[in-house]
Amino acid sequence: MTSASADPAGPPGTAEGPGDSGDPAESGNVADSGDQSAESGLRETRNAAMAAAVLVPVGACAVTLALLVAYVKSGSAGAPPAEITVTRARIVQPLAARDTVAYLDLRNTGGTDATLVSVEAPVLGTTTMLARDVVVDGAGRMKAVPALKVPAGSDVKMSPAVADVMVQDPPELKLGEKVEFLLRFRDGTTVTALAVVVLPGS
Repeated sequence: MTSASADPAGPPGTAEGPGDSGDPAESGNVADSGDQSAESGLRETRNAAMAAAVLVPVGACAVTLALLVAYVKSGSAGAPPAEITVTRARIVQPLAARDTVAYLDLRNTGGTDATLVSVEAPVLGTTTMLARDVVVDGAGRMKAVPALKVPAGSDVKMSPAVADVMVQDPPELKLGEKVEFLLRFRDGTTVTALAVVVLPGS
């Protein structure tokens, strides 16, 4: 008779395969590592979004501050605007087929400088320009003036040496007649003036 001997490998179903540790703690560590990586990625994304959100208003504030500093340095902060009035205006009666000139005396009672850039005479329907007399090779000529500054709190009187309004091809004008002029300034403001027709040299 033969007797059955005990199997030293243990009961069926308990054999471990290659690489199977069978340790639940090790499996948990792997899962925890994956969760930590995901949380780290989310944290970095959130931090980047917060940094971008902060930089946008900071950049806008920096631009605004720079503009404010430039405005203050220009001397315009708190200063009242320019206030221009024409204290005297006259246009020289034109001779036959010749250009003429107009002279305007300007007063700025405001706290900011003004810059006259053009003068128009709509009712005359002619070309006008700021100019002044210059001497070239012993001969007098008219030279264009790009702009005429009227300092704050000052008067500027037009003259041949300073500046005048050259009126090209004017129509016939009678003595004492009034001609409307439109003055345009660099800041966009306009002023109107009535110039009286006067004799040459008066």
